[in-house]
Amino acid sequence: MRQLRWVGLAALLGSAALWASDAQAQTTSGAQSLNITPGARADGMGRAFVALPEDATANWWNAAALAWRRDHVFSLMHAKLVPDLADDVYYEFLGYSMHLPGWGGIGASIVYLGYGESEAVTGDGVSLGNFTSYEISPQISIGTELAPGLAAGMTLKYVYVDLAPRWATENGEQGSGDTFGADLALLYRFKGTPMLGNIPINFAVNVQNLGPDIAYIDQDEADPIGRNLKIGFGARVVSSGDFNVILAGDFNKSLVYSDETPILNGGTEVRYQDSFALRAGYIHDKDGDIRDPTFGAGFGIGRFTADYASVPQARSLDRVSKFSISYNF
Repeated sequence: MRQLRWVGLAALLGSAALWASDAQAQTTSGAQSLNITPGARADGMGRAFVALPEDATANWWNAAALAWRRDHVFSLMHAKLVPDLADDVYYEFLGYSMHLPGWGGIGASIVYLGYGESEAVTGDGVSLGNFTSYEISPQISIGTELAPGLAAGMTLKYVYVDLAPRWATENGEQGSGDTFGADLALLYRFKGTPMLGNIPINFAVNVQNLGPDIAYIDQDEADPIGRNLKIGFGARVVSSGDFNVILAGDFNKSLVYSDETPILNGGTEVRYQDSFALRAGYIHDKDGDIRDPTFGAGFGIGRFTADYASVPQARSLDRVSKFSISYNF
């Protein structure tokens, strides 16, 4: 009797461990790669970043920010998501954005989420071999200025999830699925007034992952993708000579599960010229059991920027280190 079961990380870590680390409160959504935040700068600031993206991670955080893109930039991020549980569950982000004369800016990115290796075992304990599981999502973005200081943006994305090959599933069907989605975003740059100390403040909103549910083996058991409302601000509260200080805050509300508690994010960055930055933040995610600080730092050398962040997971798991680099030209 060909009765198979999976032993390994694809089934267990794909849902539980990713929920406990980066997917925050999107506990039962499909296509978890769409929920993971790119950019160690953003992670170091408590993931309060929807109003601040300046590099190619804007494709994910807020495509409206591309409206003011005046150069070319590549951004790359690598992270092992659950290093205390598995060494082969990791996330990769590669993004590119550029100025588009007459329009604003455009971007393209690709996300890869590797779930690691799993073993297929028959009902009587015979191993049939190992297989790997993964998600991949190419995305394109555009941002344009609608009025002075006000920009709109959109990201279109496709995601393919491959959990298991045919020979490793109980009914002999491919354990994979795909879907598509869209982000719709706005960003407003408020220049400040003398009454408010001439502090420039960005206000932003991004409605993420609008699209159909994703199904794997059983089309009648489709999972919603992580549709989310993100609202935030970013204020440059100090801009004196070589030093700048930024404060930011984000509010996240699931558009899938109305009973989920909103996720609150806050962060700050202290920067000296373009050569060095220190960051700190806080994530309050009640449903995801994450109520802890974040830390980070950034270094600039010429056209290169390298960033590091330490972010919390659910309280039963160790913190995760994030690394990213950007290149402007």
